[in-house]
Amino acid sequence: MRSAILAAVGALLAACQHSDVSREIGARCNSASECNERCLGPGNTYPGGFCSIACAGRDQCPDATTCADLEGGVCLFECTTDPDCAFLGTGWRCTAADLHGGGVKVSVCRGG
Repeated sequence: MRSAILAAVGALLAACQHSDVSREIGARCNSASECNERCLGPGNTYPGGFCSIACAGRDQCPDATTCADLEGGVCLFECTTDPDCAFLGTGWRCTAADLHGGGVKVSVCRGG
């Protein structure tokens, strides 16, 4: 019984390590202390709050994210359609934003 429980816990921990949502990017938050760097507070734009990091360009963001020209430049998840943002929970959709420092539009997950 104990080994079965330990195996189940190990499997859950391994699954969590592959999640795109982390204290760096994407975790829900109410304050910066819940994130590695910044908390974009809960509201219509970031339902449930959103942990992010500041950026000056796309190369400063982790994989699957881009540097949006919002909040002074923050990394947000890239998307092509609303279902791409479903993993963040209800209220998230794929919207256009300016690329920070790039002069082009990018599609990112934000509230809507």
